[in-house]
Order: sequence, then C-alpha cells, then structure tokens
Amino acid sequence: MLSVRSLPLLLIAGLAACQPLPQPFQSDGRARAANTLLRPVGETSMFIVPVAGLPDAEGKALADAVAVALAEKDIPASTTARSRLSSVLTVTLEPRGADAAWSWTERHPDNRQEGQTGQMLGLALPRLNEPASVKQAAKTIAAGISSHINQALAAAAPVETGPAKLAVKECTGAPGDGNRSLRQAMRELLILGGQPPLPDTAGADYVIGCDVKVWQDGPSSERVAIEWVLLDNAGSRLGEVKQGNRIPRGQLAQAWGNTAHIIAQGGWQGLSEIIETRRRGKPAIQPVKS
Repeated sequence: MLSVRSLPLLLIAGLAACQPLPQPFQSDGRARAANTLLRPVGETSMFIVPVAGLPDAEGKALADAVAVALAEKDIPASTTARSRLSSVLTVTLEPRGADAAWSWTERHPDNRQEGQTGQMLGLALPRLNEPASVKQAAKTIAAGISSHINQALAAAAPVETGPAKLAVKECTGAPGDGNRSLRQAMRELLILGGQPPLPDTAGADYVIGCDVKVWQDGPSSERVAIEWVLLDNAGSRLGEVKQGNRIPRGQLAQAWGNTAHIIAQGGWQGLSEIIETRRRGKPAIQPVKS
C-alpha cells in the first residue's frame, strides 16, 4: 500500500442538518490537496526575511521589493505573512568591487533546502538606498529564483499525464441516507474540481470507496468512524483516509445533508494526495512566469 493517512479525531456538539455546522472530519492542515478546490486560501508559499549584507532598513526594503517582484511572476511571497506551510527565503549580498554577488536559500516546511550562490547583481551595494536601484535588484533576484523553479519543474517530468479517471463506489454501513449521500457528495466534489467521475468502475484508473461504522459509547452519544479507501482498477487497496467523531446519539439516523459534503471534502483531501503521489511523486505545480 502506497500511503495511509489518518485524519484526527475532532469533537463536535451536534451535526443536525438544520443547524450551522462546525468543521468536523477535516484534515489538520498538514495534508496538501492536489485539487485546487481544497487548497487553503491566503497562505504564502514563501516568507522572505530581510536581505543579509545590508543595513537593517535597506535589507527590509529590498526583501519587500523581492516579494512584490516574485508575486508578479505568480510566486506568492511575503515579508509579513507566514504559516507553518510557508517556506523561508533568505537572500544574501556580498560586495564584489563595483558589483555585488547574491545568493539565495529556500528552506521548505519539511526542512529540505535548495538555492543558488555567486550570482552577480549588476549593482554596487551602496546604490541600494535608491528606490530605482532597489526595484531593479529585486527584479534581478526574482528572475533568478523563478528560473531555478522552472528548471526544477521541467526536470520533474510526470510519471503519468492527463487527468485520472475516477469512479466512486456505493458507500456501506452508514445509517440514515448516509451511504447514498456520501457517494453523491464525493461525486459532486469531483465534478466541481474538474474531475467528473465515471458512472461506474469500468475503465477507471482509481476507485473510491467508503465504509462507515457507528456505535453507542454513552447514554446520549455515539462514535462514528469513516474510512475512505482508494483502489486500483484491479481492486487492490492503494491507501486510505480515516475520519472519526463523537456525535449526539441519533444525529445521523436520517438525512445527512451538508454533513456528507463536509466529510467528503476531508476525505478527498487525503485521497487526492495518494493519487498525486502515485502519479507525479509530488504535488502538481504550474510553471511560474519567467
């Protein structure tokens, strides 16, 4: 089996379809979905620290300008906003007579590092207190970084091309209308994400299944465990996503409503990672502007 992902147990206080719902059955944020529908909004991919080799104020100003120049090349970057999923970009300048050399290092959230050294800036360091020179230097630095990223993307040729052909099996074990609602919610999610599923499993590259178990664990509460499985077209299990929750007794005995969509979204977040890992070895990334 390629991958197994277990999503954390989250406590909620009621799942009635007629009430506003919290976000149960969701990933803890470490899972990165390949589908753009599920990518978190507002996260920066690069956090830029002040440029080393300059006075503090000038280093901060150049870092701000680099963030703007990278954004113009479709590389989200910031000197102020940072999340646990952001990489950290460090740029260092050193004098080289009438010119300056610059180097950069990007440290990814998994502590993997990449970068380049010894590139010429085309400007002397004393000029970097001039706004026009700061902007010019930032464009040079952003161009070098984006070129490196594009070369890395080109080298990582995909193992498989074209969208995966997906199918969703009938779910099993759910009370109420859960079996039908969960399957339909997953199908709708795939359609909205631009990957409409096949009507049946014949001809599918991957088949998604779901099994639900509900049991009483107290006078007024139940436990629900949901396991999404990913199968190949021969029926072999490739991976799974497990979700769990404690709920008021009987809350899932009738219509699941929006609860099914919330569960399906959390399940697809993990399943899409398994699919993308098998097909590409890394999350799909579009080339940036050069």
